[in-house]
Amino acid sequence: MYRHSKVTGLIDNTDTSITSNVTTVRMAKKFTPTLNASTLYTINFDNTFYNPIRHRDAFTYSEAHAKTLAGVVSSSGFFISGDATNEMFFDDDGTGTLRIYYISAGERIYQDFSAGTVDYENGTIVTTGVNITTVSSVDGIASTQIRIIAIPDSNDIIPKRNQVLEIDFVNLTVTAEVDTVATGDSNAGTLYNASPSQVPLG
Repeated sequence: MYRHSKVTGLIDNTDTSITSNVTTVRMAKKFTPTLNASTLYTINFDNTFYNPIRHRDAFTYSEAHAKTLAGVVSSSGFFISGDATNEMFFDDDGTGTLRIYYISAGERIYQDFSAGTVDYENGTIVTTGVNITTVSSVDGIASTQIRIIAIPDSNDIIPKRNQVLEIDFVNLTVTAEVDTVATGDSNAGTLYNASPSQVPLG
């Protein structure tokens, strides 16, 4: 079990120069696709996903707006039947639909607006019959698996049903900032950077 408060406490206690930390958690699972066959895949995280529009009663949704959102689900790359040129990726639309897109001139071009479903409450992703022909490298290493990443609703991650929880040190990043309040900077009150643990989308 990953207890967020325990980990952040360990970080704070690493050195007296560390006054606080904001640690963002992501979950990832890998699956091995059956190449050159139209196949349905089910990826169970067994932890609730963060859903940025779950509690918004007055929200006008459109695909144009969705393209500006960061998304809850992301993935490593792969190629599909009928397009050997563009590297594809998964994302979601915030309302429970999984999509497939590729990048062109820095923009997301959606190849499939209905590539499956995302159950935010149960933490389950189900693809439709997607025909994957090639799997891209993951972290610069040749791979036969696709990595699916999701933002958890809670920063405490609980493995279930014989799942093994690991911390991905390869994709762990650390950014240090000077605490201007602690150092007594004259501009501390106006320039202090308050980083939220969750950034509402939209």
